[in-house]
Amino acid sequence: MEAPFLHGQFEISLDAKNRFLVPAEIRKRITPDVHGKDFFLVVGQNRKPWLWCDKFYEQLVKQQVSSLAPGADTMDYYRLSFGTAQFVELDNQNRILIPVRSMAWTGLQQSKEFYLIGVFNHLELWERADWETERKALHDRAPDLTARAHQAQLAQ
Repeated sequence: MEAPFLHGQFEISLDAKNRFLVPAEIRKRITPDVHGKDFFLVVGQNRKPWLWCDKFYEQLVKQQVSSLAPGADTMDYYRLSFGTAQFVELDNQNRILIPVRSMAWTGLQQSKEFYLIGVFNHLELWERADWETERKALHDRAPDLTARAHQAQLAQ
């Protein structure tokens, strides 16, 4: 399955109903017939809301090795990943509603101003101040991150 290529950082605001407009630049990178029109919202490893195109996410999930008797760690991972995943629709005005419980689970319930970050094949929702801090830290670590990513690619 072809992954969408999502990149950039976009300032967004939530309205009173916890909806935000998906930027046109992001929408142009998503092919509904291939990647899906809607999204799955998953709490990411960094405890930020991650948004995956629905068809793409379903294909990723289907690629997971399944078992009739998965181990305890695998079951915990499934509960964390799939038990908290939520299907969110893109409405007719290109907005996504972020469920209140997702905002609470990720500690973002007090915020209305965010960055929507394109991270290769998914989107992440960051409070603006947190993203500015993270972006600076990433830039400070850029030489080391680049070298480690290069080594990881060589090891594959």
